[in-house]
Amino acid sequence: MIAKSRLDIKEVERRRQFKEIVAQRNISIVYQPVVNLTTGEILGYEALSRGPEDSFFANPLNLFGYAQKTQDLYGLEKIAREKALAGLGQLLRETKLFININPQVVNDPSFRPDEISEFLTSLGAGANQVVFEITERTSIDDFSSFRRSLEHYRQHGFLIAIDDAGAGYSSLQAIAEIQPDFIKIDYSLIKDIDKTTTKKKLLETFHIFAQKTNSQIIAEGIETEYELAGLINMEIPFGQGFFLARPEYPPPVVDSRALSCLSGFNKGTAKVSAGRMIPVRNISQPAPTVPVNSLTREALDFFTANPKVEGVAVTEDEYPVGLVMRDKLFNQLGTQYGFAVYTERPISLVMDTQPLAVEDDTPVETVSQAAMGRLDHKVYDSIIITRNRRYHSLVSVRSLLDALTTMQLEVARFASPLTGLPGNLRIEEEILNRIGGGLAFSIVYADLDHFKGFNDRYGFERGDEAIKLTAGVIATMVRESGKPDDLVGHIGGDDFVVITVPEAAETISQGVCADFDRRIPELYDPEDRQRGSIYTVDRKGQDVEIPVMSISLAVIDCLPNEYTNPEELARVAADLKKHAKKKPGSVYIKERRKRIPNN
Repeated sequence: MIAKSRLDIKEVERRRQFKEIVAQRNISIVYQPVVNLTTGEILGYEALSRGPEDSFFANPLNLFGYAQKTQDLYGLEKIAREKALAGLGQLLRETKLFININPQVVNDPSFRPDEISEFLTSLGAGANQVVFEITERTSIDDFSSFRRSLEHYRQHGFLIAIDDAGAGYSSLQAIAEIQPDFIKIDYSLIKDIDKTTTKKKLLETFHIFAQKTNSQIIAEGIETEYELAGLINMEIPFGQGFFLARPEYPPPVVDSRALSCLSGFNKGTAKVSAGRMIPVRNISQPAPTVPVNSLTREALDFFTANPKVEGVAVTEDEYPVGLVMRDKLFNQLGTQYGFAVYTERPISLVMDTQPLAVEDDTPVETVSQAAMGRLDHKVYDSIIITRNRRYHSLVSVRSLLDALTTMQLEVARFASPLTGLPGNLRIEEEILNRIGGGLAFSIVYADLDHFKGFNDRYGFERGDEAIKLTAGVIATMVRESGKPDDLVGHIGGDDFVVITVPEAAETISQGVCADFDRRIPELYDPEDRQRGSIYTVDRKGQDVEIPVMSISLAVIDCLPNEYTNPEELARVAADLKKHAKKKPGSVYIKERRKRIPNN
């Protein structure tokens, strides 16, 4: 009885404290940046609420959990929203605000997005500067009703994010049903992403899914430079976490150490292949826009006066809010009542409210993948290019594919004609990029033993088959055990190179040796295969017996600032390969000398 009484007293006091917090609006807001992992620029800030210090409600989980239990969630979230908007103020004109919203509040009839729109208008900001984060830790029971509510907010121009994806209830169902603009991956999947294969594959799945559904990934909870490097290697576009910046008020900038790492990592992983790092702005064309308050007739007049224009962006205060394509507009107006119904009505009734829009520094290859991943009826629509989320230009799908094809042909010029693998120019460029990136990496140099004797015995055609088989063995092993950004190159003749991360180098080398030994006998005649050797004539005219080909690998771990150019690495590799070739069969030798990196 006494224990129950104490609990009752504690609950009464807690209830009093909570009511006081709401009445006095005693909630503080801190902001954590959401950062572009390519440029280091701030996409927006997530607003995080805190209760009074040194109280039970200082922890936001306690604060909002209690509000949900007592059915006071709407009132508390309303206060948090208003304070978050006011605290960011004029920054809303150039950056986004991510606001956490419980699914229960979304369906609350008291929740009126027009109130937020009015506040944004007073600042000269658009509704597309606000992103509603739907927490994934709370279940959504009726997706049909929930989706209708969200569509109402989208019509006002607000953006939607799924928060904590991968942490709770039905992530994939929520993403499929809601079709968010952003997918925020829970910190539990990001922790140790650089060394956890399963987490990496799961994040890759989310990333591919996002590209095909016109969403963008935000990685939450980045706490180390290694996690950051892993995410950059995977081309995850945005991230947030303590390593980038801690939540603070006033809104903080990105930590200088994190910016330095971003610069180095992006330099170190740069690629020219397939236009991967060619920004889309290089192929876009400036194009006029129509204001969102225009009539459909004005867009029709614009297309009539400009017969070569395929599409036009619809903007509100410099921010794109829609897209109108010529063929779709003409088809819509060409129906029995279309012209009469729409020409004197707002353009917003006929525009696509969710066009594909990308920042102007997005790589051409990434934009191409996103464009081709759209729904069938949108796949040939123009892509809106933005700069700091403001309208910049348009690019057509034709221009995009032409540019990608040209870049791929340019890359092919420097590839080995026999194996199709990157040649010396690309290999040298990658080594320099890795050296400049400031991270440790490994290089595996490979060449064949007894290849000349094989060539003499069977001829150049079968020799080419041996080279192609070797290329396939190495590429397959790197694909299975390496990283997405690893490079397999063909130096020439029977020499190959792999550029990878230190933790994968030995696994790759072991796999190459084993698979090569298993596959190479296929190229020998049956009697030679059975004997395990071939007979050929040496330079002195003497018959000599030569073993079946094997492969020798030299593995070099490169510490940051240890090497300055590819030639230094080649000299070390040549010495290692001499030792490897003295050993019978397929082997790899790893450099194990203690070295002091240059400072």
